[in-house]
Formats: sequence, structure tokens, C-alpha cells
Amino acid sequence: MKNDIKKSLMSQIALLYYKYNLSQKDISDKLGLSKMMVCRILEKAKEENIVDINIKSPFPLNSRLARLLKTKYNLKDAFVVKMNKKEEKLNIREFLGKAWAFNFIFHINDNSILGVGVGKTLGYTIENLVPFKFKNLQVVQLMGGLCNVTNENPFTLVQNISLKLNAKGTYFTSYAMVNNKELRDEIFSRYSIEVKVKNLWEKCSLAIFGTGTMDTGTLPSLDLINPEELAKIKQYGGIGDILGHYFDIKGNFINTRLEERLVSIPMEILRKIKERILIAGGSEKCKSIKGALNSSIVTTLIIDENTAKKVLEN
Repeated sequence: MKNDIKKSLMSQIALLYYKYNLSQKDISDKLGLSKMMVCRILEKAKEENIVDINIKSPFPLNSRLARLLKTKYNLKDAFVVKMNKKEEKLNIREFLGKAWAFNFIFHINDNSILGVGVGKTLGYTIENLVPFKFKNLQVVQLMGGLCNVTNENPFTLVQNISLKLNAKGTYFTSYAMVNNKELRDEIFSRYSIEVKVKNLWEKCSLAIFGTGTMDTGTLPSLDLINPEELAKIKQYGGIGDILGHYFDIKGNFINTRLEERLVSIPMEILRKIKERILIAGGSEKCKSIKGALNSSIVTTLIIDENTAKKVLEN
């Protein structure tokens, strides 16, 4: 009987607090209990499932498609963002960036190192982050800088996310592409800032990046490689890139002389990072997303619903 009375009291207090919007002080005054006791009873009500808090996300997810993607590509997690008819007319990259900005902070931990890549969708994500204070969070650039100053340039992304998350940011002062292999190797081994960056890469627990196509990827649109080099990659079956590393539809990375000039996190180091998040959307990226998923580089995928359906098609 006592247990029934206790549960009844818990339910009454929960209703007064959650439904009738009484403060904990008002409830304590009405029931002759201390404010601390009311607080404990509310916590207990949650533990015993008397209170079931259901928070509606402004960006609903398609859990069925997420399960299919996780199974097909052996992913740790997948977030498939639903878009209604009105939203389908919006810029998919911007919409996807806003949706992931809402969820991203729940994937970041205090006392960790976050590696940041490149991409327009990632730029929109960082732009829409709510300022949030993490303790001892470090952000490191995963790739050298590009030629123009936009919200997708690695320099800009590191600066903006560091400001938003109260983090210490570390730049990679080289361009993404240099003249030859000797200079690239010298950058990695001799310059103090770049050596520090490489050490941070090896300690990263989370990396986030986009994927490009052969025509609108990380490098071609910025004139960092010439048409002959691009044609060579296409000849080998190249369909897209991750952080400047080109791959084919089966996820095999293509080793050309272009790779020797690339100043970006090496694939062998990227693979060792525990959580590797790819954020990408839009029908024009279906092939590059498939290739990226086939490479086993990606552990978590962020994608819009329509593109997810196309990626799952044979």
C-alpha cells in the first residue's frame, strides 16, 4: 500500500511540474515538502518511467533508411535527414548543414581532438552551430588551405568552429597542393607547425569531412591541379575525393603523381581515427558517396533522404 501511495505522489508531483507548470518551490509549499525532496521525486519519476520525456527534433530522421545504410556499408551510425516537399526546394547542402549542426555537439567530448576537413556542407554546419563551451577541446585542420577565402576553406572552418566551441584551433599553414613530392615531404618533416599538426592527427578521436565529385571536388574547381592530371585520375576510374585523395566506385584510392603533391592527412592516419564522419548530400554526389562508403573510411554518414534512397539503389 505504501508503495502505491509513493507512486501516486510521484505522479501528482510530475503532473504539477510538467503539465500544470508549477515551480518546484510552489509544489514544495503546497505539499509541505522540501524543495530538495521535490527535486529528488521528479528525478525518481523519470527513473521509474512515470515521466517519459519526448523531445521533438526540428529535423526528423528516417530510421529505416539509416538501418539499411548501416547494414549495407557496415557503418557505426547513419543519420538520414527527412525533407518535406517545401524543404526539397531549398539548397540541400545548407539544409543538411543546419540539420547536422543541431546534432553535432552531442558527438563531441571534452578533452578531445577534433579533425576538420573541407566542404560546403561542412561550412554550413559550422555556420549554424550554437555556441557551446567544451573543456580542453582542440581543433586541427586535416588538409592544407585552398586558394580562395570562403566558408568551405579549411582555414576558415577551423577558425569558425574554434570560436563556436570554445576550442583551441591549430592551422596547417601550407597550401593543399605544392609543386612536388620533395617539398611535400619537407613540409611534413621539417616545419615545426606542420610536425605539430601531424602529431595532433595521430591523437584525433573524431574527424569530419565532405566528399567531392570529379568536377566540383576539393581541388578541380580551385585550379590547384591541371586538366591533364584530372584526366589521368578519370582514366583510372576516379569518381570523387575525400580530403583530396581520389578514389573509384569500389572505394580504391588512386595513386598518381598528384597524390605525391597533396598536403593532407594520409589515409593510413585517417583510418586510425575512431569516428570518421562524412557529411554529403545531393543527387550529383551519389557516385562519390558510394565510392567513399565502399572505401571503409567512413564510420558515420550524414545524408539527406532523397540522396540516401539513390545511394541504396544498385
